[in-house]
Amino acid sequence: METTTHSPSVYWKTCAALMALLAVTWSIGYVNLGSFNLVVALAISISKALLVALFFMHMKRSSPLLHFAAIAGVIWLLILFSLTLGDYFTRDRGSPQVTPLQIPEHFDSER
Repeated sequence: METTTHSPSVYWKTCAALMALLAVTWSIGYVNLGSFNLVVALAISISKALLVALFFMHMKRSSPLLHFAAIAGVIWLLILFSLTLGDYFTRDRGSPQVTPLQIPEHFDSER
C-alpha cells in the first residue's frame, strides 16, 4: 500500500484553519441569530469535519474504496438521524403526562 504524506506546511495551515473555526464557533455562541444559530453551528462543524477528513485522515488522495467507506458512513449517520427524528416528530405531545407525585382527585376528598 502506498502511503502519501503532506508537507508540514499543509498540516500547519489546516491546524490554523481549525483554530480559526474554533474561534468563530466560540464567538458565534455569544451572538443571537435566532433560528440561524443551529444552521451556522452546523455549517462550521461540517467544515471542521471536512478539514479533518481531507487532510489529517488523508482522504483527499486516497483510494476510491476508502471514499466509498466514508460516504457509506455518512449515509448510515443520515439514516439513523432520520429514524430518530421520525420517532421524535410522531410522538403524541397533546396528552398531559402524569408524574408520580400527582394525587388523583378522588383521594383528596377523603381528607
